[in-house]
Amino acid sequence: MDLMIYILLTFVAGAIPFVEYMLAIPFGIIAGVPTIPATIIGFAGNLTTVILLIWFVDKVRDALRKKKKQKVTASDSVSDAPFTVYPNGEQLQNGVEAIIDDHVNKTTGTLKSNRAQKAKKLWVKYGMPGLSFLGTVLLSSHLTALMACSFGGNRGYITIWMVISLAIWSLIVGVAVHFGMDAFFR
Repeated sequence: MDLMIYILLTFVAGAIPFVEYMLAIPFGIIAGVPTIPATIIGFAGNLTTVILLIWFVDKVRDALRKKKKQKVTASDSVSDAPFTVYPNGEQLQNGVEAIIDDHVNKTTGTLKSNRAQKAKKLWVKYGMPGLSFLGTVLLSSHLTALMACSFGGNRGYITIWMVISLAIWSLIVGVAVHFGMDAFFR
């Protein structure tokens, strides 16, 4: 019975942001759950909440797009021009600019804040694979998924790379804790 409680606690710990697989797997192994089940359960707990977060953010983003699109459609009758031309030469069809991220300055076509510029550069440089592998271990898998969604990533693509990243890092943590515990208790 105690083993079932530790398995459940390992799953719940994996689901908690900033605790995640990094602490859930070692907790499970130290509590007495065998290494392979502890690794799988910690991974599953973390993955469950990450996928729910990706799904939730995607649904919210779709709802906001629909709301902006309805607002733009009502104001389209005022504008007869088919395109809006920005000073940087970029042409956007009327209505599309309502969907552009709020971080974009519409008069210059550039990103407003320095942090937004740096984050976008990292996204462009490393893409989703780099963001998922680096962000998952350096920050948090939940925060990484949220950043990927906010940068406009595809929900399916984000999910695939987060699954791959979490599986690899969970495996690394599980093996490291297993062999570390084995060496520590010899």
